[in-house]
Amino acid sequence: MEDDKIQFMWTLLVLVMISSDVNGAICPNACRCENDVLKTTCSSASLEFVPIQLNPELHVLDISNNKILQIHFSFPFYENLLTLNLSNNRIKTLGNSNFNSQKNLTLLDISSNRIENLTKDSLKGLKALTHLDLSNNSLEEISSESFRELHSLKILRLCRNKLVHLEEGVFRSCRKLKELYLNDNQFLELPTTALTGTPHLKCLSLSRNLIQSVPDGEMPNLSELEMLLLDSNVISDIRHDGLSGLVALTHLDLSDNNITVMPTGPLAKLSKLTILKLSGNFIGHILPVAFRGLFHLKVLKIDRMEVLTQIDARAFVDNIYLEKIDMDYNVGIKDLPTRLFHGNPKVRYISVKYNNLETLEAIHFPLDQLHDLRVGGNPLNCNCSLGWLWQLIQEYKVKSLKLNKTSSIDIKKSKPGPSDLILDVDDITCVGPEDLDGFLLAEATKSQMDCSVSWMAAVSVTVTVMFILLVIGGVVYWAPRRRSKSNKKEISEIEDTIRRGMPPPPPPRKNEVYSGMPLDKYIMPPPVMIQNDYRSLPNWDPYGAGTVNIYEQLNESRERPHIVYV
Repeated sequence: MEDDKIQFMWTLLVLVMISSDVNGAICPNACRCENDVLKTTCSSASLEFVPIQLNPELHVLDISNNKILQIHFSFPFYENLLTLNLSNNRIKTLGNSNFNSQKNLTLLDISSNRIENLTKDSLKGLKALTHLDLSNNSLEEISSESFRELHSLKILRLCRNKLVHLEEGVFRSCRKLKELYLNDNQFLELPTTALTGTPHLKCLSLSRNLIQSVPDGEMPNLSELEMLLLDSNVISDIRHDGLSGLVALTHLDLSDNNITVMPTGPLAKLSKLTILKLSGNFIGHILPVAFRGLFHLKVLKIDRMEVLTQIDARAFVDNIYLEKIDMDYNVGIKDLPTRLFHGNPKVRYISVKYNNLETLEAIHFPLDQLHDLRVGGNPLNCNCSLGWLWQLIQEYKVKSLKLNKTSSIDIKKSKPGPSDLILDVDDITCVGPEDLDGFLLAEATKSQMDCSVSWMAAVSVTVTVMFILLVIGGVVYWAPRRRSKSNKKEISEIEDTIRRGMPPPPPPRKNEVYSGMPLDKYIMPPPVMIQNDYRSLPNWDPYGAGTVNIYEQLNESRERPHIVYV
């Protein structure tokens, strides 16, 4: 307290001294004073107090990187300040009403100090402030009234503090707030209640916190929000309506979280999204139409996914405006679906570096429209199937040599056209065959990349074909001879049977099919009746009992016909 009184008395004394003559302002040796532009820089001057003998008409004051411990009664006479930089000092508290005279101040940087809290009067008087940086302090709590006079505030940085929670409506007076940076704190959930009253917010950063999920209805209706950064949290679940209130969102970063399933449903509600980053998550499969409804998507980053093993060929079919795809360091990817990128007519940049691809086919990429192709770092087997890539590399090297020989003026005139494909030539190495192991594909010779058939291969094919023809000819030649010998053997057996006095076996009936069973078994015998212990056919008596008399049917008088015997 005694130090504060001494500082205040010293301030009053200096005010009296300089009030009589502005031109008598003193510039400390360690400072650089530019009175013509009303700017003073005392950065890294080993100052322990705010200099009070400077020009009171100053607009810009930079006293960063010093040893200042407190700012009490330091700024009452610098009423015209527009920019004040107090970063990288040792300030523990802002006190109360120490900025009450700075009615015109628009930028205040107090980052990288040791401030632990903000009271309701810590920022009192800063009604014109548009930029406030409180990053890299030790803030654990902020009063709900701390920003009550910051009606003009547009950019607020509270990153790299120790914040766990923000009071409800803490930003309600900051109706013009457009950018809010809360990254590198200790938030366990989205500070949704604190965001009420920020209708014009365009950028919200919550990177590197401890947020676990994005539940339904938690995100406030930020109808003008364009950028949302949620990377490096521990998010494992994004509910179906978790992002539904962000109708204007164009940039979403969900990198380095614990997402295991592609959040296709929640993302489909972001119809204006142009940049999506999902790097470093634990998604194993990218299913068909995984980015459904994202018709305006231009940049997609799905790199560093350690468990990703499969990408469906129809994964990007909805993304007709896709321009850049980054798929690096997906070590589980061993092959690419055919024509994976051919449904994206505007794609210009494709990177599949450091995957586990052993071969690449030209049909994988729309080469006629690409400007940049990165395939290095894969364990490529550089056989003749990579001849197309080798040829592209040779053409790229020739163009590079021509550009190096061209003057700087000519380079400006000759801008690369759409056919000038850029390749990462120095990263495309081979692991096979043995003669190319460890070499760059660019160092391979034309003969090593030639797929034409050699004379040894031609001889081998010829010998193989001749052997197959000989086998077929032998079968065709010997099969009829064996059949004729079999027929002769059957005829000789029949002749031997006849010579022995036995009748030859009856020839098989035409079209008769049976399977070795006695043929009589399948022939129905005539009906028989048993009489006197022997089999006989019954006598037919037209006039017997139970028999219809045909003559009765012809003669209506039922008389027997007259029979004449001749």
